[in-house]
Amino acid sequence: MSTMYHTRGFWWALIKQPCWHLREWARNPAYRALLRFHRQLRRVPRRTRAEVVFAGRPIQLCDGPSFLSAWDEIFVNRTYEIPVVEGRIPCLVDAGANIGLAALFWKWRYGHFRYLGFEPDPAVAACCRENLRAWRVEGEVTEVAVGGQAGTAEFQADGADGGRLLAGDRKASGRSFTVPVELLSRHLPPEIDLLKIDVEGAEGGVIQDLLPFLARVRLLFVEWHSRPGEPGFGQAVAQLEAAGFDCYVQAAAGPPRPFLTTPFVNTFTQQINLHAVRP
Repeated sequence: MSTMYHTRGFWWALIKQPCWHLREWARNPAYRALLRFHRQLRRVPRRTRAEVVFAGRPIQLCDGPSFLSAWDEIFVNRTYEIPVVEGRIPCLVDAGANIGLAALFWKWRYGHFRYLGFEPDPAVAACCRENLRAWRVEGEVTEVAVGGQAGTAEFQADGADGGRLLAGDRKASGRSFTVPVELLSRHLPPEIDLLKIDVEGAEGGVIQDLLPFLARVRLLFVEWHSRPGEPGFGQAVAQLEAAGFDCYVQAAAGPPRPFLTTPFVNTFTQQINLHAVRP
């Protein structure tokens, strides 16, 4: 998560880009809400339950800074906005739902749609269910992890947006517990307008599982997390292109000078946003 979403860094960014901020303030209600949320949450301790309100509806959250970061990405920058096919009810499959902000954005943007979410952290999934209910989203969130192999695995919870499965011999650095892991392919509906995968390092296995079923997917978003010495991103892009997608890559987080230093954030060296679009 960018340090911009701590209050001090946010206001510094506003000073550096005043014209952009004034334009967004004038035209974007989600941006005006972001400024209000910053003021509201700046004294709330991290990993503490809180509630904010947008468009007359409450939103339950588990952690202030990660919520602000996700709100900026999803509501302000509209990462998950798609062209909706006329006469069709869109479908969103959300692997790594967290508190359900992607679903709330679609509710605000499109009104009626079908939703299927997956979130293994019980506390975070409870927030998600409350939000889906308060916003009257047609769908459900299933309290399981998704991965490349079904079974059970150790899950490290962080009380925010960085909970992840512990692969191989990695040991938990905080609270951890065993969660069920299921294959996402077994849950896919026949037609999916957007498949979102944000599973904190398990995305390679999920994509391998989905390869025979990608014809059902119109648009795909993957938040890819890289670890040193673990290839896979190039392979995933090649496989998606072979399945008929055009792939667009955006660097979300990573070292500015990788030749000199490669810092770790939650055991990852970089985060890449991958958008796969059918031409």
